Amino acid sequence: MSTYSLPEITRTECTRCGTEVRGINGRYACPNCEWVNHWSDGHNQLPSAEADPDCPRPR
Repeated sequence: MSTYSLPEITRTECTRCGTEVRGINGRYACPNCEWVNHWSDGHNQLPSAEADPDCPRPR
């Protein structure tokens, strides 16, 4: 049985242009300069493909 927690909206300063950006669980994308932080910089683990309900399944 897996546990589910609601996503947390977080904010930080864009490391490229200084704009305040908001993201989900520490994952960010700046709309001004298109900077994104690496997926592993988030505050929690991403689900595996098997645990992700949106992952495409082979037919």
